[in-house]
Amino acid sequence: MSRWVGPAFLAAGAVNIIGMLMISRGFTNDVLTFADPVVFSVFGQAMILVWGLAYVAVARSWALVPWLCLVFFIEKLFYVGAWIVWWWNSADQFSSILEQDSLTAVFIAGYGINDLAFGLLFLYAFVLARRGA
Repeated sequence: MSRWVGPAFLAAGAVNIIGMLMISRGFTNDVLTFADPVVFSVFGQAMILVWGLAYVAVARSWALVPWLCLVFFIEKLFYVGAWIVWWWNSADQFSSILEQDSLTAVFIAGYGINDLAFGLLFLYAFVLARRGA
């Protein structure tokens, strides 16, 4: 079994938890909520923390829960899809977001790529766990 998968789950959790708390400034970042009020409503931000807690919770036992790894992969695909849709429909808002809050703009620019990377991690974990590696 790959020794780096468990620590990568911890990293995914840390990115979700610490990253969201920083970007949202403790759920007070109106620029983030305005940029995407569906994905980044205060409720949506809290759910991102919950997903992060789930990744941390299975970091040591991911190989025992392959189907949960697949669920994590699917969840990340939804966020990647939401990011693509946002860029498709709202790219014209990006310069305004950048002017208002550069950190939020950097987050908006890259969260889909980050979610894709962690999604591929979860897919890899699913494959490894199903093989019993």
